Amino acid sequence: MMYDNENPNFEDCSDEQLCAMAQQGNRTAEEALAVRYFSVVKACSRPYFLAGGDCEDLIQEGMLGLLKAVRAYAPERNVPFEAFARMCITRRVYSAVSAASAAKHEPLNHSESIAKTPLFDENSKAVHAVSDPVNVVIDMEEYRERQQRLQALLSAFESRVLALYLDGCSYEEMAAEVGKSVKSVDNAIQRIRRKAAALFPDDHRD
Repeated sequence: MMYDNENPNFEDCSDEQLCAMAQQGNRTAEEALAVRYFSVVKACSRPYFLAGGDCEDLIQEGMLGLLKAVRAYAPERNVPFEAFARMCITRRVYSAVSAASAAKHEPLNHSESIAKTPLFDENSKAVHAVSDPVNVVIDMEEYRERQQRLQALLSAFESRVLALYLDGCSYEEMAAEVGKSVKSVDNAIQRIRRKAAALFPDDHRD
């Protein structure tokens, strides 16, 4: 199914309202949420490359994570649907990457990505604490803090590349956007990874 344009009938509905309708069997509301969150799924999936697969595989996994979030969301926990959905999406994507790695019995060399740096490793405590609203909030705050700490070390060019990367742009698209070569973009991403590893060395210990 393609998710291109949000159903205009639901433009004024909150995520939580759409989720409630979807849980009551309203498939149109469920599809509207899928449209609304497609860019979020892409953003959560982008840092990971599935061994033996491609970005579309991960996006599909992310959409399944979103569907799980829609069906499992409990508003009485006082956690915004967006936070809950992001955790479910990330957990599903990370589980797919981990399963592919285990099947190969080797490190994710070709699938290794910028997500290996601690900044993007939302899968540690966060994805295992989806059902706990306190942990969801705390982990989201910790994640934002790490982003801010790394951003302080990046040049303006690196920050721009990072933003485009997480938006799902290809290397060619990033190069065109910043007016640099693909090689320059790749070098910037490698520098970002090194800076993140240096900033959070404990996360890289065996």
